[in-house]
Amino acid sequence: MEISIRNLTKRYGRILALNKINMHASGPGCIAILGPNGAGKTTMLKLISNIIKPTDGSVLINNINVSDYPERALKYLGALIEQPEFYYYLNGYEILKFAAKVKGLKNNIDDEIKRLADLTDMNDYLYRKTGTYSRGMKQRLALAVAMIGDPEIIILDEPTFGLDPKGMAYIRDLIKNLSREKLVILSTHLIYEAKEVSNRTLIIDHGEIKYDSINSDNKRKILVTFDGSISNIKSDFIRDFVIDKNRIIITPREDADNYNIIYDLIKNGVKVNSAQDYDDLEETYISITS
Repeated sequence: MEISIRNLTKRYGRILALNKINMHASGPGCIAILGPNGAGKTTMLKLISNIIKPTDGSVLINNINVSDYPERALKYLGALIEQPEFYYYLNGYEILKFAAKVKGLKNNIDDEIKRLADLTDMNDYLYRKTGTYSRGMKQRLALAVAMIGDPEIIILDEPTFGLDPKGMAYIRDLIKNLSREKLVILSTHLIYEAKEVSNRTLIIDHGEIKYDSINSDNKRKILVTFDGSISNIKSDFIRDFVIDKNRIIITPREDADNYNIIYDLIKNGVKVNSAQDYDDLEETYISITS
């Protein structure tokens, strides 16, 4: 399961929405695409899904060009793009049955619907009209539609947008489970969500990929600001540290709390001003998009 994006460009008149994007990804795993509104995230996902056509460049799914051979390429892909809306007078079962037929399934459709209902935990709502669904339940149904036929690659455009904390947690857990066996590519503007569910993060701004990195081991870090200078730091609670001007970025040992670390810094003669949890991805994101 793999996607190759080569010099992908999209213009809307004079507006350059995507500018020569290049990316290669293979699964299983999860890639999070971060970026502010209007950065090009949704445009990129629509191009991958063949919802819109590129001005230039190409998308290959399992070495098949999406624009040239859409039917062959898209059988490997399921997508949830933008916010889902359904005919309010149809129930979940009817939506899934219709979508399965559109996807080309001919046999065992009821078995597939049962599999999807189990996977998204919506058996109790399957025969209720979608007009009665909450936003969270509509999102689960949309995910079920995206997973019809058990595709290798899943594309999700801000899948937790507008959900309450419980709904967000459920969708994130589902994404993490899916990414153990599939390649999941999702867009989000939530940095903590990208860190939680993905093993690789891209930052897009003004239609260009400005950052592409395998996620770190997510060890906790602490940012300490101080006055004066530092000659040395010795502490059994510190695994590693980096001094940057009047800041220390500390990677603590697993059993250390902030109090132990600050106490040892003061013992080492450090004039501590402040200490807080540090998110290097957040700092990178702000630096790129500001």
